[in-house]
Formats: sequence, structure tokens, C-alpha cells
Amino acid sequence: MMGVDGDKMDNQKQFVAYYRVSSKRQKEEGVSLEAQKKLIRDYCLRNNFKIVKEFEIDESAKKSNRKAFQEMVNFVRDNPQIAGIIAEKVDRLLRGNLKDRVLVEDLISEQNKEIHLVKEGMVLSKTSKSSQKLQFDIENALARHFLNNLSDEVKKGYDVLISDGFYPHIPPIGYISKLDKHLAIIDTERAPFIKRAFELCATGEYTEREIGLKLYDEGFRSRSGRRVGKSAIGKILHNHFYYGWFEWQGELHRGNHEPILNKDLFDKVAEVLHPRRKKGNKYDIAYLGMMTCGECGCGITGEIQKGHTYYHCSKPRGADYCSQKYVREELVKEQLEKLVKTVSLSVKQIKSIKEIMRASVEEETEYLGQSLEVLNTRYTGLKEQSSKLLDLYLATKIKEDVYDTKSKEITKEMEDVNSEITKYKGADRAYTQEIESFLLFCNEAPKLFASSRPTLQRELLRFVVSNLSLKDKKVVFTLKTPFDIVASRGGGN
Repeated sequence: MMGVDGDKMDNQKQFVAYYRVSSKRQKEEGVSLEAQKKLIRDYCLRNNFKIVKEFEIDESAKKSNRKAFQEMVNFVRDNPQIAGIIAEKVDRLLRGNLKDRVLVEDLISEQNKEIHLVKEGMVLSKTSKSSQKLQFDIENALARHFLNNLSDEVKKGYDVLISDGFYPHIPPIGYISKLDKHLAIIDTERAPFIKRAFELCATGEYTEREIGLKLYDEGFRSRSGRRVGKSAIGKILHNHFYYGWFEWQGELHRGNHEPILNKDLFDKVAEVLHPRRKKGNKYDIAYLGMMTCGECGCGITGEIQKGHTYYHCSKPRGADYCSQKYVREELVKEQLEKLVKTVSLSVKQIKSIKEIMRASVEEETEYLGQSLEVLNTRYTGLKEQSSKLLDLYLATKIKEDVYDTKSKEITKEMEDVNSEITKYKGADRAYTQEIESFLLFCNEAPKLFASSRPTLQRELLRFVVSNLSLKDKKVVFTLKTPFDIVASRGGGN
């Protein structure tokens, strides 16, 4: 607790202070809790602020305690007289944790609190400059992405299963999972309906909605006993799993499960859903295969007429007719160029974000190293426990049922710890490269897009958007994070 006596007391804004050090190296380099306290206390004296409560975390002590953060947020939220939080800088306040980020944003937007970041000279509030809010949001989105890489490492732990042809998740409808062997077995009740869906689609006479209704009438039900809807039918018709392969992290792998249909039938359906250009077409239609129809969900195709490229819905004419008109490529390109401009950043913003994120990466890398050390120590200890337990059993000092129970407990914990180790190993492998790619794009995006060939334009768009659709001659899109944050904060202005 800290305060200032005197006549100025009544005019003082009240704050809480938050200190955090996450590694031994930071302590040695002067980023200690005491150094942070001095910096923040001096700042408060200069600005006539009163610190009513201090919260601190020393994660270098091998014990990460995020409860203090939650306690601080609750204290600030529940006490209207508290103006906000003061911290050294954004990566002291937040480690990229999504929940923590949401909590801080709620304090600003819903509780009208202030966040003072002393070293960065930044005050975040409802009235902050959009440029400051933009920087804050991007930094936290990138930091969050770094921690999300931990979950990506879980997927990498399945590499052995995948190379052996095993699908590491719950198989799609039409199969049931034999968990003890990671094997997908044909669901004899639903598999015939899956093949029937492909056969109906291959005729070109049925929409996805009509296929779902027809199969429902014939007895097809989801695992929960409901009708399989249009979007679910669409996923079924695009799933390589049914002819014996599966997709993992964007790549196709041969599975060892029994296929429900052959590749020829799958290819026929693909041709109906996404008609290919005729062979020999010398023109490269720029955005072919990138957009879906905003009305019916079918793919948007393109064709050249009288020297101009037109885009239109690929849905076959029939009872369930799509009303969307043809759209000239010039109109589509104009809208896409505007889209790209919304995610550009100034050179100054990019430089600032790059410096802050570089420091954040170094800190997180060291933090992960310490976490790995703790996990490896724990795993070694469990192996020793298992060995001692076996010695006791062999020496007939414990009964077989006691040995079995305890052995299962230790084995389960070893598996859990090993899973955590897999997550942490190499969690930051691609992070730095992704930051560089993001910042490069934000700096060069408009120029790159305008001057690039169609092939590169498509790659640039895939980097920025998760989907594109065309409806009423307007391009509709969803930006990927953190590009959505750049656009929402006025990027490109």
C-alpha cells in the first residue's frame, strides 16, 4: 500500500499497481519487481496519483500464479473509486492470455477504467487515440497467437499416428471410432446414406438442401437423431475421408480405414460442385475458386465474354434457382483492393509493434524453457516412483491390486505430463516468421496487390481472409486475426 499525504489528497486519482517478472534473466537485467515498483511509484508522484493497492507476480519462482491478475481485475471492477491499473508496459500486464485480454478490454469499455503503461507512455481508455488502441490490440492479438501455438504442438504430437494412416480425431458421420486403436470403423447404419448422398449429387440434379431432405425421407439421421442440414451435407460431399484419405493441417494423407465410396465418384461430385475451366483456356481468371455465392453457397465460377471476365454462381438451373447476376471482374477487383487497403499500417506503427513483439518473443521463449524444465523434472520423478513401486511389488511388500491401482495412476500422470512437454517443445518455431509476414503485408499490401499477377493476388487474399463470397455484386469477407483488428481500428487511413 502506498499513498501521499497533504492537501492534494482529495484531488488524487486512485489506481492499483501491477508488477510482474517472468524469468531469472529479467531479474538479472534489471526488470525486477523492485525496479518496476520504483518506476511506477515515481510516475504516480509526478502525476499526483495514489496507489491504493499493489499486485505482484514473480513467475521466475517456478510457480506461475495468474490468480493475482484475476484478483486485481475484480478489485478494480468492484471499486468505482479506482480509476484503473498502472503497469510498466503491455507485456508486463498481459502475457497474451485471451481471458486476461478480454478482462482488460472490458475494464476499459464497460467499466470506463484507464490502463497506464508507463514505459510506453500510453494511456488506454474509452477516449484513447485510435492509433494507440490499434497498437495495443495488435500487440495482444499477436501475443495471444504465440500462446495458441502451444495447442498447435498437440497436433504435431499426432505425427506418428498420421504417418501410420490413423486419423487423430473423431471420424465424420458414417464412421464410428474404436478409440483403443485409433481406428475408424464403418457405421453400417449410416454409411449407405453417405454413398447415396454422393450418388445423388453426381447426377447434377439435386442441391445440397434437396439431398438432405431426400435422405431424411429415406431414414438418414444425424448422430443426435436429427435431419442432416444443407451445410452438413456440403461438408460430407467435400470430405476426402469417405474414399480412404483424410486431410490434416492442409495436407492429404492416406488412411487405413475402409472407404465408403471410390475416388471416381468423389471426383464426379467435385466436378458438379466446382466445374473446372475447359482445357486449353489461355486466360488466367484471377479469382476463380476463391468465392462462394452469398445466396445459395455454391462456388463462384468465371468466364470470358467479348474480352471481359465475368463471375457468376455455378449452381445448375433448376427448381431451386439462384437469382444472382453476372459481375464484371473490374468491379470485384476494385472491392478487393479496398479490402487490402483496410489492413495496411504506417511505417511508424510497424516499427513500434516489431520492437515490442521482439521483446515479448524473447520473454515467452524463456518462460517456455522454464516450464519445460519443471515438466521434465516432474516426469523424471514419476519414472522413479514407478520404479520404486515395482520394486515393492516384486519384494511382495504390497499386494497386486494395490500395485495395479497405483501403477495406473502414475502411468496416467506420466502421459499427461508427456503431453504437456510435447506442447511446449518448439511452440515458438514459426511465431517470429509469422509476425514478420504479418508486418510485411501490412506495410506493402496495397502496392503488392495492385502490381501482382493473379496467382500472387490469390495468395495474398488467402493470407488475409478466411472466406470470400459474392452477393448482389458485392464482395463479402471475413478477415483473419489480427487483420480484423487492424481494419476495425481504422487501418489504411
